[in-house]
Amino acid sequence: MSNGESDYQVSYYLTPRRWIDNAMDSSNPITDENNWCEEIKYLDENNQDISTEIKNIPSTTGGVYMFFVKGLNLPFIEKHIMYIGRCKYTDSQNIRKRAMEYFKDTRPIIKFMFDKWKNYLYYRYYPDTNNDNIDKNEAMLIRAILPPFNEQIPDKIKVMNTVSAF
Repeated sequence: MSNGESDYQVSYYLTPRRWIDNAMDSSNPITDENNWCEEIKYLDENNQDISTEIKNIPSTTGGVYMFFVKGLNLPFIEKHIMYIGRCKYTDSQNIRKRAMEYFKDTRPIIKFMFDKWKNYLYYRYYPDTNNDNIDKNEAMLIRAILPPFNEQIPDKIKVMNTVSAF
């Protein structure tokens, strides 16, 4: 790769066996896209501050959320899940507060995600107040999808780099 393109390289593991092994029951409401919020551009139009839409996320729920990058050429399909997380609903935490915390997140991998893709970074969440379901759904999604910016995989699998056989 040239012109600094390798600075943007991300590895995805498209593993049908993991999809099957971690498939959610179709009766689980998280599997219905209509139960998720609409996609929200994380930053404002100048990419300098949190967008108004993020600031207006309800504070009356927790849930499962994802950050994804949306491309420009085929934005209806050119979407790449970067990170999946959860926010338990408690007296001190909610989905709005959690979403806004990422703006000042200092974890190197999250900073990298923002540094490289802040102009194209979007957010979606599935609202839920059942903290057991939130934990379970987040774990299942991470195990099935293996987003490149999730540092910890709930079942502690290790994905090894490929080694040439010859």
